[in-house]
Amino acid sequence: MTLVVAVPDGYGAERRYALDVVLSEWLGLDWRLVHHAGPGVRITLADDTSDPAGCVTLPDGLFATAEDDWLTPTALPPADVPWVPVGTTFEGPLRADDRLPVLHGAPAADPPSRLVTADDGVHLHVDVLGGVFFLITRYEELLDAPRDRYDRFPAAASVAERAGFHGLPLADAYVELLWAALQRAWPRLTRTPSSYQVLITHDVDDPLATLGRTPALTARQLAADLVHRRDPGLAARRARAVLTVRRGDHGPDVNNTFDFLMDVSERHGLRSAFYFLSHNEVRAGAPPCHVLGHPWVRDLVGHVHRRGHEVGLHAGFGTYRDPERTRSELTALRAIADEQGVRQEVWGGRQHYLQWGGPVTWRNWEAAGLDYDCTLGWADRIGFRTGTCREYPVFDLEERKPLRLRERPFQVMDVTLAGYLGLTPDAAMDAVLAVARECRRFQGTLGVLWHNDEVLRTGREKRWYADLVAAVTAAG
Repeated sequence: MTLVVAVPDGYGAERRYALDVVLSEWLGLDWRLVHHAGPGVRITLADDTSDPAGCVTLPDGLFATAEDDWLTPTALPPADVPWVPVGTTFEGPLRADDRLPVLHGAPAADPPSRLVTADDGVHLHVDVLGGVFFLITRYEELLDAPRDRYDRFPAAASVAERAGFHGLPLADAYVELLWAALQRAWPRLTRTPSSYQVLITHDVDDPLATLGRTPALTARQLAADLVHRRDPGLAARRARAVLTVRRGDHGPDVNNTFDFLMDVSERHGLRSAFYFLSHNEVRAGAPPCHVLGHPWVRDLVGHVHRRGHEVGLHAGFGTYRDPERTRSELTALRAIADEQGVRQEVWGGRQHYLQWGGPVTWRNWEAAGLDYDCTLGWADRIGFRTGTCREYPVFDLEERKPLRLRERPFQVMDVTLAGYLGLTPDAAMDAVLAVARECRRFQGTLGVLWHNDEVLRTGREKRWYADLVAAVTAAG
């Protein structure tokens, strides 16, 4: 069964990309694009255009933007984004009284009373295709958007935060809305099934607490263990690691939590990804350290692979706008991986400090030969920066073309919970489980980043992390 999607002229590459992600990638449907002179988008079934009820229509919002206004604030959703009830009960994750924000397709001053009506066809009153495109391309981040001290786009500046849907995978909700309308028009239509998954990733910023430390810095860390962390046991372990490292024994190192992390993942049938930093340039009080050059770290790369987990790139601070450094750091990692017998068909990773500048960073990663990126989560919030818990191919908004590179889901970071949000362990568990339930609701992927250092140094922290992984894998 082939859908025929009739659209107005203009934004051909953008429309095809949005349709490819929504219909081909996420729903697994066949379709072809045609143009018509009328307003809005009209979807029919090939060779079945005689029945007026066999039609799904939706407004053309974002792609009705004048060319001169493209990539300007004029194309942004309204300041007061309306939330509108679905209005019709379907099978699936959406219910009639569920309310969704309308990013494009209806003026905020005159929103529809419901998102779906069925009269001479099925009519959606929200621009599904434009909304998905807006979210997954990070359209708003190319505008004159505020940045934090690390040149990152903060969640607080996003439409999602302003409109209150940062905890909702809105792109996925829009796709479910469209699928329900298509199935109502053509009940025999089937989609590609999907299932809830958990993706655990670890940024290896600081593999060893004894690596690259001056005696003065080590002394300050020991003092912090005693005075600020009030953890004499941690101080004793750190001191022991300083002594044993002279014999080449890094087992007691407080940052050496790698086997623990892999044990936890394997207990739940998960394959973790470990993203290795080539140079640690921003450690306070220490000179830049060539992390990958250390023999123990080189062996760790092979150890991760031999245990069945993934090795990836943690591109260094500032590389997000530097294609040459991105390429050279990947080359260095691949050389060590090859030396360690690492054989992987797919290579990806994440930018250090979550620095990202679209679409330059994506372009750099593709040019370097990487297959996927997993950077697009917020540092200051947990939730759905891209509006989805699904993987997708990315789009270059400046060159107006799709790229081969793919973006993987990422919603939760340890530092966000403990640092930026300052949550207690119980509150942090509840917050992560809320995101996990949304991912399960839409049969997508929960992406979690947990560093090997800092928040895994005590037995209490390790038990909490093990409980968290157990809870999210069972999240219902």
